[in-house]
Amino acid sequence: MYVSNRMKRRATVAVAAALTASSVLATWAFDATSASAKSYLSISVGVALSPPKAVFMAPYVAQAEGFFAQEGLQANIISMPNGLNTELGTTAGSINFGLSSATDSVEAAAAKAPIHAIASYGAKLDTECVAAPGYGTAAKLRGQNVGTTGIGGFAATTLAACLQPLGLTLADVHQVVMTRSQFVGALATGAIKVAAFHADDAYVVLHQIKGSTVIDQEFKTLPHWWYGGIAALDSYTKTHPVVTEHFLAALILANNWINNPKNFNALVNLTVRATGEDKAAVVYALKFNIGAKSFTTAINPASVMWTARECKTIGDISVVPTLSQIVDSHYLVAAQKLVKSQAKG
Repeated sequence: MYVSNRMKRRATVAVAAALTASSVLATWAFDATSASAKSYLSISVGVALSPPKAVFMAPYVAQAEGFFAQEGLQANIISMPNGLNTELGTTAGSINFGLSSATDSVEAAAAKAPIHAIASYGAKLDTECVAAPGYGTAAKLRGQNVGTTGIGGFAATTLAACLQPLGLTLADVHQVVMTRSQFVGALATGAIKVAAFHADDAYVVLHQIKGSTVIDQEFKTLPHWWYGGIAALDSYTKTHPVVTEHFLAALILANNWINNPKNFNALVNLTVRATGEDKAAVVYALKFNIGAKSFTTAINPASVMWTARECKTIGDISVVPTLSQIVDSHYLVAAQKLVKSQAKG
């Protein structure tokens, strides 16, 4: 990913706008600073959707449950408009740690950008393919309009996964490009017959549009796809290794808390607060992601390279980068040791 000065300025503007517009940021930042008079090191954490979806909950839990504070950090969580702006903001240095699509890290590595993925936040796809009433079969769907956020790339991959269980390909349907926020309305009016939704939104669609059906849970069709990566600028991690390790330690603790069944009700309440979504949709999305084993910082090298090869296949990159060009996992290894040492007291 080549980052021009113009793109850097756009990313900085996007970060500034997110800081100004995000009431979520103000709320969550206040929680961290009001806990005590302790001095914290300030970090900025970019999240690739505004408002966030359930799959992004780890940093919010780390903030609310005091794991950032425990690690001596005050995290300003910035809700960004999309993954691209998050990755650009991180590359430009406006964001210290960015949670976005792992394909952004693959593309950055292919372009030899000075940035690496240092951990995962959503190891598996949290998307479901939903069909409009009466269009859950190949015979009905062939030749119909289907929703997508773009022609080619990751959007094409998820849409192809949608169609695969029905034995259809992208050539069998007509792709209509729109923003993800337009999917629900378009499906309801019949403008499109199928689209891939985050689990939270899939729940809403299934309950708003009677007769709509799930035709694919994409973590099952694409089990090796590495969905969510946490990226950081090389120059930042090299000059702030201890901060990076403690940041990751806080997320490890947060994921441990998330995956503990006794915390589920509290997790639901936190997620409703962070996302602004209906409680039933939150419960559905959290159970979906917990069931998919998505809440983890762990990086699976095989999944990273499978995803990188897929990125080349779909035309996002021309050369497949090496694992070491995409991922720098030594900070995560150090964070894991740190968490173990803290547990021993």
